[in-house]
Amino acid sequence: MTTVRPAGGRSRAWRLVAGTAASVAIAGGAVLGLAGPASAHNYMTASTPKVDGTLTSLPDAFEITTNDKLLDIGGTGSGFAFRIVGPDKRYYEDGCVAVDGPSMTTKAALGASGKYEVEWQIVSADGHTVSDEYAFTWKAPSGFTPAKGSAKPPTCATAGSSSSSDTTGTASGTTDSPMSDAIWIGAGGLVLVAAVVAVLLLLRRRPAPTDDDD
Repeated sequence: MTTVRPAGGRSRAWRLVAGTAASVAIAGGAVLGLAGPASAHNYMTASTPKVDGTLTSLPDAFEITTNDKLLDIGGTGSGFAFRIVGPDKRYYEDGCVAVDGPSMTTKAALGASGKYEVEWQIVSADGHTVSDEYAFTWKAPSGFTPAKGSAKPPTCATAGSSSSSDTTGTASGTTDSPMSDAIWIGAGGLVLVAAVVAVLLLLRRRPAPTDDDD
């Protein structure tokens, strides 16, 4: 007479597999949760002048406002730039940048009416440098005396060798530091691979349940 071993061993094996799979899922979720903030860069939410807007009077300050506090280490403005480029390709900002919370401002004396470009660069709360550009139209009011501008980006007179003279500000889009993102992604891949290998080794070492003969 042949008897079949109870299915307890097989049930325990499946519980082991399920538990290990859950561990893999938790580990993967933790890694992804940690990697998420590494790519959460600041982005522009408002500006003066507005994107593709029209100015008819010179504002007190040109401003870029983002969704989060900017990272201005030591209050030096290092890594920040704010440039106003006229239709004659001359620069009309004064080279000084003021950072306050999520906003960055600069002063500018515009020239003749026409299409202008704003070129800006900030340091996000996560430490990444973000830059972009947009256009606006300047319609000078009656009696306005246009500024001459500068052939090169001006340097802030009160900040010495500030970041305004060190950055080009002409690159559009986002400039990230890929090293930190690569570290997080690599660590996540290693955790997942190690977990999968552990599951395979456990299943391989455990013998499959067999029938017993009396």
